[in-house]
Amino acid sequence: MSTSILSTLPNAGSQDQRQLPLIVAEKWGFPLAFVETEDGVFYAIQDWIKGLTASDDVRKIWNDIQRKTTLFQMSDSIRPLPYIASDGKTYQRDHTTDKGLYLIAQNLRSTKARPALAAIKKYLAESGAFVDEVRRDMAKSAAWLQTREEGKIKRNRFTAALSAAVAEALTRKHYATATDDIYKGLWGRTAAYLKKEMDLPKYANLRDHQPMLALHYQGIAEETAAYKLGNREELTWDEARMIVKTVAALIGEQAKITSEFLQLDLPTGKPLLSASF
Repeated sequence: MSTSILSTLPNAGSQDQRQLPLIVAEKWGFPLAFVETEDGVFYAIQDWIKGLTASDDVRKIWNDIQRKTTLFQMSDSIRPLPYIASDGKTYQRDHTTDKGLYLIAQNLRSTKARPALAAIKKYLAESGAFVDEVRRDMAKSAAWLQTREEGKIKRNRFTAALSAAVAEALTRKHYATATDDIYKGLWGRTAAYLKKEMDLPKYANLRDHQPMLALHYQGIAEETAAYKLGNREELTWDEARMIVKTVAALIGEQAKITSEFLQLDLPTGKPLLSASF
C-alpha cells in the first residue's frame, strides 16, 4: 500500500512536512482530493491529471495511461473511492497513492498545451520523488516483487475470511485491529511502532518497505488465520480476534527462532543487536 514522501522543497532551507502531492497542488493552484485509508493516503487521479495538463478530457488521458499496462506493475493498487464532485454529489472515482501520481506524471508528455507540466515534473525530480520512489522500486528484485504481490492476495483472503466468519458487520477499524494482532503476535510491535523504527511516514504502507522474510511470515500468518476462520461461522468479534492472535503467536514463535538464527530483526531488516525485538 502506499508510501508518502516528506521532502525538502527545492531551493528551500526548511522541511515542509506536508505530503509532496499536496505541496505541488497548492504551488500550481489546483485542487487535489484525497482519502485516508488503513493502507495510506489515496489521491484523486482526475484532479492530478487535470492539474498537470489543464485538459478537460481527463477521462481520455487516464484511459490512455491505463492502456500502458507496465505503468502500474510496481505501484500500489488503484482503487475507486468516494469523491465529492462540483455538483455536490458523491461519486466513486479512481484514486492512487503518491507513487502512482508520480508514475502518471512521468508518463504524461510535456507540450505547449500543457505549460505547467514540464515545471511540475522538474519540481518533482528535484524533490526526489522520481529517484527515491519510482526508480528505487524498479530496482527491487523480481523475487521481492512477486512476494509482495502474493502477500496482497493472502491479505485479501484474510480480510475476506474475517468478514465471512464474524456475524457483525466489520469496519475499517476492525481490520486495522486484526492487522495489528498479526504484527504483535509475530513481532511484538504494532504497525505504527514498526514505522517509527524504520523512519517511515505515518501513512506509508509498511509492507512496501519490509524485507522479503517479513512479507513471507506475515503472509503465512494471514493465510493460516484465513484457513482457521474459514471453518467457523457466526463468530463474535472477540472470538475471531482470539483465533487471529493464536495463529499469529504460533507463527511468531517460528519467526523468532529464524530471527535469532540469522541475528536479524525480520520485520525491519535491521541487525538484531540494534533492534528492540
